[in-house]
Amino acid sequence: MFFQDGILAHSSVLAEVPGILHGFSGREGGVSTLEHTRSLNLTVDLGDPPETVRRNTEIFCRAVSGGRFGAESGVKAHQIHSSLIRTLDASHAGEGAVRESGEDCDGFVTDAPGVLPMIRVADCVPILFAGVKEDGRPAIAAVHAGWRGTAGGIAAKAVRSLADLGCSLSSIRCAVGPHIGFCCYEVGEDFVESVASLLGAGFARRHIRVPEGSPAGSKPHADLTGMNAELLLLAGLGEDQIDVSPDCTMCSAPERYFSHRRMKGKRGTQGAGIVIL
Repeated sequence: MFFQDGILAHSSVLAEVPGILHGFSGREGGVSTLEHTRSLNLTVDLGDPPETVRRNTEIFCRAVSGGRFGAESGVKAHQIHSSLIRTLDASHAGEGAVRESGEDCDGFVTDAPGVLPMIRVADCVPILFAGVKEDGRPAIAAVHAGWRGTAGGIAAKAVRSLADLGCSLSSIRCAVGPHIGFCCYEVGEDFVESVASLLGAGFARRHIRVPEGSPAGSKPHADLTGMNAELLLLAGLGEDQIDVSPDCTMCSAPERYFSHRRMKGKRGTQGAGIVIL
């Protein structure tokens, strides 16, 4: 179950893992003043001055960590709609947040305390993970699952990355944050063909379909929630280990979320972050 606390939403399932804090932001709580980025935009080159984004990043990191860590602990990357996941250590703190970004990727995994991976989205799926290692210490992961990353299995790769760090599958918890829902994610036949080629025709049929009651000739919609959930289950997680936000970024109230589709590309980004204390 997701619950709101201040400017962030949190997952009660992910909060079961000791020694970590996490959160998913919406539009509110920042200092951006432009209409399309107001107010907690976390990405440069969308209209805000770099210092505005830096201040928003500070606000976000402080909120996620309960005031313990600022932007110097945050890690952002240029997200490229891939299934690439980078392993972080303490030396990566601040990349993309207060200094130059590191390698392009769409996910992070780490067991280093005080390093705060950040994912930025505006319809794509933010997913946060945490598990417990054999020595009792936590490890965390964060991924950006656009449809290409979803079809490339980035969520399952995050689970495997945590297992490689020593987390048992039974200890891992996962939170799928707000993203564009099946209700709004209209796609074309090229999308259907691409997903079918990567994950099989049966998978595509299960998760890409015309909504019931639609007029004749309507385009299919894609269910990114269902796609990622199925891949997480195949990776070895149980249903009780996965929490999913009920919010659609496109059709929820516009003051709550940035949405690439609703805002026709002129928008900011909200974030998802997680940190080991």
